[in-house]
Amino acid sequence: MKKFIFFRNDRLGDFIILTNVIRAIKKKYKDSHISILCSPLNSSFIKRYKIVDQVHVYSKHISFLKKIEILRKIISENYYASFAVDGKSFSNLCNLLINSKYKLGLIYKYKFFNIWFSKPNFLYNYLFFNKSETFTSKKNLKKIEHLPSKFLSLGNFLGLKIKLKDRYFFETNNNEKLKFNKFKLRYLKKNYLLIHFDEKWNDILFINNKLFSSLLYLQKKTKKQLILTSYQNNFNYFKTLKKNIKQYKNFANISIIENSNLFFFERLINNSICSVSCHSGFLVQIAGSNNTNLIDIINKNDYNWYSSWKPLNTKHKFIFKSNKNIKKPIDAIFKDLSHAINSYL
Repeated sequence: MKKFIFFRNDRLGDFIILTNVIRAIKKKYKDSHISILCSPLNSSFIKRYKIVDQVHVYSKHISFLKKIEILRKIISENYYASFAVDGKSFSNLCNLLINSKYKLGLIYKYKFFNIWFSKPNFLYNYLFFNKSETFTSKKNLKKIEHLPSKFLSLGNFLGLKIKLKDRYFFETNNNEKLKFNKFKLRYLKKNYLLIHFDEKWNDILFINNKLFSSLLYLQKKTKKQLILTSYQNNFNYFKTLKKNIKQYKNFANISIIENSNLFFFERLINNSICSVSCHSGFLVQIAGSNNTNLIDIINKNDYNWYSSWKPLNTKHKFIFKSNKNIKKPIDAIFKDLSHAINSYL
């Protein structure tokens, strides 16, 4: 049995980017065993993946003795390859101490007082990685550095033959699909647009007063049903939106779905003709598993950063909510959004 371990102690979207590498390992090595070090937030989601054999749950808030126990479990195994790709100190410590034929990793570069540093440091990189890729911090990024390509490079070092346009892998089940299909038949039109609202919408100019009218404008221009999603959203703009929609008579045109589980949310994204967000990490990365059309509403200053994360097997457009720190009003953003959506129709 060949054992592999991935250190991915961060967000859901960050794990999804690695799923085509994990699936390729399972395909090439039929007897392989995959372990993941992840955060408590991700653990229940990752445990649903049949291609994952073992999950180690780590948080910086657990006791020192618990951290030692997790470290002991990890380094007690012999691995064929390790992937230290989250830049976390505990992950790099584990990778340093484990017995692994190949140690692969991601080096995070950042500048402090005009001096370049890296995590882990360059000496660690030289002594302990058989293969590494470098990724620059958001603050210091000057050009697009496509992160999924770097992960594929690490995987292909093992001869996995993964291609840039290979889909990510999302594991759902028949029960989830049946539940969604029943909901779809009852409530969803054949062609609908999905718009996901979270904290990244909060800085849009005039969003509190004009979000609902902007959505009415968009629905009229596209002539499509709008499905609005969110999770535990308590911002004022969203509370105001819900009040306006309660008074709106044509619920068939604009509806809100709140706090759905991830598997239902994936089905909503999968079946939409286009999904819109202010770069929701899960939405963008899960689209890499089902080739959904995407539109990201971002600040232009962040273009290089978000372009570095996008899946290459989707049709992905950006529109800007600000340019050189000058905010655009929400009605101008939705005019741009209307044009971008209609290019997909």
